[in-house]
Amino acid sequence: MAGPTKEKKQQSLTSFFTPKTVNGLTATLRNSPSQADDGGDAPGSSRKRPLEEDTDNGNETPSRSTKKSKGDLQQDLSPLSSKKSTSKPSTAISSNPKPSVRTERYLYDESSSREDAPETAAAHEDVDEAEKRRKEELHRKFVQKLGRPDSLLRRNWQHEDDTQTADNEDADEAEDDEPPPPAKGKKKGSKTGKLTPMEIQFLDIKRKHMDTILIVEVGYKFKFFGEDARIAAKELSIVCIPGKFRYDEHPSEAHLDRFATASIPVHRLPVHAKRLVAAGHKVGVVRQIETAALKKAGDNRNTPFIRKLTNVYTKGTYIDEIGELEQGPDSGAPSGGYLLCITETKAKGWGTDEKVEVGIIAVQPATGDIIYDNFEDGFMRSEIETRLLHISPCEFLIVGELTKATDKLVQHLSGSSRNVFGDRSRVERIPKSKTIAAESYSHVSKFYAGKLKENTQDNEKAEKASTMLEKVLNLPELVTICLSSMIKHLEEYGLEHIFDLTKYFQSFSARQHMLINGTTLESLEIYRNQTDHSEKGSLFWALDKTLTRFGQRLLRKWIGRPLLDQERLEARLAAVEELLENTSTTKVDQLEHLLRTTKIDLERSLIRIYYGKCTRPELLSVLQTLQKIATEFARVKGPSDTGFRSAEISDAIASLPLILPTVLSYLERINAEAARKNDKYTFFREDQETEAITDHKLGIASVEQELDAHRRVAATKLGKKSPVTYVTVAGIEYLIEVANVDLKHVPASWAKISGTKKLSRFHTPEVVRLISERDQHKEALSAACDTAFTSLLQSIASDYQPLRDAVSSLATLDCLLSLSKVASLPGYTKPTFLPSSSPPTISIASGRHPIAEQTLTTSYIPFSTTLSSPTPLAHLITGPNMGGKSSFVRAVALLVLLAQVGSYVPAESLRLTLADAIHTRMGARDNLFAGESTFMVEVSETARILRAATPRSLVVLDELGRGTSTHDGAAIAEAVLRHVVQDTRCLTLFITHYQSLARVADGLGGRCKNVHMRFTATRRGGRGGGGEPEPAEDAEGADADEEITFLYEVGEGVAHRSYGLNVARLARIPRKVIDVAARKSRELEDEMRRRRLAGAARLLAAVLGGGGAPVEDGGSDEAGADQLDHLIASIEQL
Repeated sequence: MAGPTKEKKQQSLTSFFTPKTVNGLTATLRNSPSQADDGGDAPGSSRKRPLEEDTDNGNETPSRSTKKSKGDLQQDLSPLSSKKSTSKPSTAISSNPKPSVRTERYLYDESSSREDAPETAAAHEDVDEAEKRRKEELHRKFVQKLGRPDSLLRRNWQHEDDTQTADNEDADEAEDDEPPPPAKGKKKGSKTGKLTPMEIQFLDIKRKHMDTILIVEVGYKFKFFGEDARIAAKELSIVCIPGKFRYDEHPSEAHLDRFATASIPVHRLPVHAKRLVAAGHKVGVVRQIETAALKKAGDNRNTPFIRKLTNVYTKGTYIDEIGELEQGPDSGAPSGGYLLCITETKAKGWGTDEKVEVGIIAVQPATGDIIYDNFEDGFMRSEIETRLLHISPCEFLIVGELTKATDKLVQHLSGSSRNVFGDRSRVERIPKSKTIAAESYSHVSKFYAGKLKENTQDNEKAEKASTMLEKVLNLPELVTICLSSMIKHLEEYGLEHIFDLTKYFQSFSARQHMLINGTTLESLEIYRNQTDHSEKGSLFWALDKTLTRFGQRLLRKWIGRPLLDQERLEARLAAVEELLENTSTTKVDQLEHLLRTTKIDLERSLIRIYYGKCTRPELLSVLQTLQKIATEFARVKGPSDTGFRSAEISDAIASLPLILPTVLSYLERINAEAARKNDKYTFFREDQETEAITDHKLGIASVEQELDAHRRVAATKLGKKSPVTYVTVAGIEYLIEVANVDLKHVPASWAKISGTKKLSRFHTPEVVRLISERDQHKEALSAACDTAFTSLLQSIASDYQPLRDAVSSLATLDCLLSLSKVASLPGYTKPTFLPSSSPPTISIASGRHPIAEQTLTTSYIPFSTTLSSPTPLAHLITGPNMGGKSSFVRAVALLVLLAQVGSYVPAESLRLTLADAIHTRMGARDNLFAGESTFMVEVSETARILRAATPRSLVVLDELGRGTSTHDGAAIAEAVLRHVVQDTRCLTLFITHYQSLARVADGLGGRCKNVHMRFTATRRGGRGGGGEPEPAEDAEGADADEEITFLYEVGEGVAHRSYGLNVARLARIPRKVIDVAARKSRELEDEMRRRRLAGAARLLAAVLGGGGAPVEDGGSDEAGADQLDHLIASIEQL
């Protein structure tokens, strides 16, 4: 069929040039019969619109049948069916209607050879089919070229279509359209089809690091390939050039011969890497580790550049840029930058209580801090939550499987983009073998034993390493597992030697600090407010007047861990007091000016030097800043020379000048101008350069001298007397320019590089050789400069400890100065700590809320209160809704916390004994991620408080029992109140709306005192509020018309009503609803009054009638006294 088809196509093309007449078809009809038979009617099908549409559908109902008369059709039917019994047109012909008058004009003449008609129809059938296939094929290729995902679907459909019609395709087309088979079965090491050697090299690296986004150095750009390019395009808003997205050579992408790519310029790498890491990705940088000049001189000049994965970054390990990762503009509190490793085992069986034993280790690579802990936790996982909220990790490393409860907690705290840590946290999981404990112990022992061997020559370092080994080997088992996993994890990032710094290796639950649990951090708004979870409006925000980044980080730690050591607390307060007294004096101004001008984050920069990741300009900046700090106090020889009495301040200042000799010794080796410009070649002063640097510089000078001498030789060859002059064009050096008229003098060995109309530029063979030699020297010099710089960083790293101590001293001074600025605010006083032998006491006179008074536009109304053992241990606080109850109890808790941080407090006076913990249970919230209802959360938190509280704790319980029915809630509230007052005997603030608890408080022997938030209630004269106010007590009903004025003062006694309808009115609930509610409220109150009156009457009758207990054993007297007390309480309530 191939032959006639091709011929047919050709004829239909040439027929476009036949003469036209009015209707476009007459010329064809006038042609000879042979032309008509041969296909001369083809133009008719291509030019006349109605016939063209019929031609497209020709496979179904061909329009050619209309060109024959009815009689002809009957005669043609038999030969057609005999020759082509299976042909579709033969079935359709009989059903064709009689042609119209218009179409009859175009019928063939009677002279046309009827016997050729079947072949003509069949041949035209083939043309249509071939044309249709050709168009579909072109469309398929077009869609494939686009590289869009939907082309895959089309391709599969087309592939099925091709298999069905393969027998009818001619050989050439079948050969062209067959998809390339190697693409489907490509494996590493086999024939690679159309992938370039560089892409094969990339695939080898990618298969080892499938979880990492690779940024590959390609010439003067960094490129992303495949799926990495898609992610980078989305995160960085750059263009992704379509291509293969998968790395497994999947058949669905067999038609694509290149990876999808996205690229960034070399100088923008730090910016884009930082953005990808901040978005929660693991990022790897693949660099070319050989240079062009050295490659040209080597044996492998025809192979791709050797590339290696040189850096890997994640959120927890990113320290390659100055400054922290950016938080989003609306993110919450900043994360602490910690990488946290956690593992857990089932504790003492696996009962309904679901107890687990947990080991954690948290590392802050940016500062070198390490925190570890081993603890047991209950089914609420409150201990884990507390530690996570304190540490605020930005990345989790989970060893083995976590229990469902813990896993849900981690997902809940870290999963959302605006979580409690301020941003989405990255989670990485590693498997846990059955013998992991022994393996970890062995691994950690080897790691620290290796450190011991390295330091055998230096006695001091060897002693330090041995104490380090001893300390580490005594860690609990689960902590050792975490430590081993963390060392292995950080080895990938080149940060494992952070574990040498055991001075900063601290236990989380060291008992020199008060441990504030997660619920208290949230309730008291320590680090972030509860409205939009941002830092503004938190206690940290109110106290943060620090001037440096490292000072800010230290203050955050101080606030989260109030002191329990009274001596240290007194020393810190004395330092704040001294700074306050000396405000605006020269010595304090000098200190403040020094901190204000310290722009660089020294703590982070020092750790970058320690890791060898520091840049030359940054190193110069760090050393010059440290020199400025040390020189500022160079005259100070000891604590007595500082001019401050406080040991905290004088010791911190005295430690600063000690680093001066060390810093100067390093600065003397550096050329400041070159360091600022990041010029590696002249970074060291000439007398401080290494031998290798000097040799290569001399080599370059020698080559340049030879190049200069070569000018005469070149001039001689050109027949000139004076030496030629070299020119540099488009970055190509040492070109010799020759006028085009003198080209006859140029030897054939000279290579033409470029030229213009008048002159040509050449390189002589000698110049080519010398330039190559010079480039090799330059590359070697670059490597020698890098080696020397790395060596300098290592020598500075050996002095990391004293330098870090000096920065810590500066951070302490910054925090003390910040607290002194807070102390200078109006109405702040120094708290007084009672001796530890005193009974637990908190006595506040005119106290204010430290955050609210800074955010309120009006003045805060102060309160006074006293809690002490034995009486009153607790306050039962009642009052109207929105009356200020929660604000009052929060203020008390915050004042205690502030005092134990070492800060002044907003009060006329505060006398207290040290509290070992502050426990709070405030607000109503459910815990859907753990499948816990609001009431379940409420009682679970209460249970934890009852277990953890001691007589020296401060407990705050807000509206306990409101999450269930009134009777159950009141019963639980009463039982808990009795327990904390009678059994635990801790200082307690208990808010309630249950009036019945007031009687319980009275019955606790004075240990619980009833207080309320004061208010006045007035009633409007008319509905519109135009009448004269009158006392609410005199009015019967009309609760909805009562106006409550909150006085926000604490008064003694009980508030017998909560005035919830007033809040409903303020919330703009419809008037009709409020009226109905007021009526129902009155009815219920009247009913209660009647019952109480009836009960009181019965009691009175019993007392007067002498009823009650039998007389024997004196029971009658005791029962009578109880009845009398009950009667008096009932009458009081009425």
